[in-house]
Amino acid sequence: MSHEDACAFLERMKSDDAFNEAVNRMEDAETRMAFIDRQGYQFTLNELDEASYIMTF
Repeated sequence: MSHEDACAFLERMKSDDAFNEAVNRMEDAETRMAFIDRQGYQFTLNELDEASYIMTF
């Protein structure tokens, strides 16, 4: 779990439309997080929130 992975995930969500669509098609948070983990991103929801906040500035 890392802040760096959360930032990298958010960057990919912005730049990779197919990845973004795949993540958003997931039916629930558990399925979504499992998919994200399989893609090599390991972070907590708190780390994602922090990264999202930081990246808005």
